Amino acid sequence: MRVDHRPGVGGDRERFDTVQEVHRFGLAVQRQTEILLEEAALLRSRLLHERAVDDFVRDVALYDPEVVDAETVEGRATELGLDVRLARTAVLLDARPAPSARPVAAGAPPPPVSRMSLLRTVREEFHGGQDVAGEIAAGRYAVLHPSPGCPSPADRSALLERCSLLVELVRERHGVDARMAVGEPGAGAAGMSGSYRDAAAALRIGPALDPAARVFAAAELRILRLVASAVRQERIRYTGSVLGAVRERADWPVLRETLIAWGEGGFQLVRTAERLGVHRNTLLYRLEKIERLSGQPVREPATALALYLACLADLLDAPR
Repeated sequence: MRVDHRPGVGGDRERFDTVQEVHRFGLAVQRQTEILLEEAALLRSRLLHERAVDDFVRDVALYDPEVVDAETVEGRATELGLDVRLARTAVLLDARPAPSARPVAAGAPPPPVSRMSLLRTVREEFHGGQDVAGEIAAGRYAVLHPSPGCPSPADRSALLERCSLLVELVRERHGVDARMAVGEPGAGAAGMSGSYRDAAAALRIGPALDPAARVFAAAELRILRLVASAVRQERIRYTGSVLGAVRERADWPVLRETLIAWGEGGFQLVRTAERLGVHRNTLLYRLEKIERLSGQPVREPATALALYLACLADLLDAPR
């Protein structure tokens, strides 16, 4: 084998190899930089989309036709790929850390809940192409869910069941004791905003009627919402004039529960007893007691209705 001993030939070869290595390294760095830039651009695009979704959901929640045109809000919906012709039901989720879910030191603040993590959980349950979910404020999230303009009882029941499942999922994954409320469907900017207000009212007043419940339907709280819309001072005057001194009794919470069940049971003994989970004779005893204490005929429809509304008003204004 012939060995070339001429000076400089081996060094040139080494320099050539070095240049090649540097070139390959440079290409790798260039490709890695391009990937990082692409990922950064994609992340920025996602963040902008998330911000646009949040802004749209807030626009619906705060919609005021005196301030902004419906066409403007609906145009933003179109930009997000939403069909503005569809009726939508607003579904609200109010999230707060559950006291028993994740123990913390006495006096320590509850652990924070990741906004994006919780939103991902919400979107797992409401994952349709026309569903849109965003954050309204810290701890409050809204979904605008496409639904029939006049949903059937089965449709309502299915949506409430989805909400119940989501509440459990949020508690398990995030340690959050969530409450949810479902509005009534509406189309367009005004209709969606009305549905949001329905759900917000249900989320506000529903716990007064049933503190243990976690899902509330606006359709089931129309009368309570109507009572709540009255000026508080007027509600107090009405309650006092109808119920009088009966409210001062130690057993008033039980009597109030009985009157509310009497109204919601259609003023029928069997249905009311079933709602209360008591024997028919127990219900009769309570009704007779209320008549004796109030001096009002509880079985007379107009009087019974007045007592029912007064009890709802008292429930709304009771300290909690």
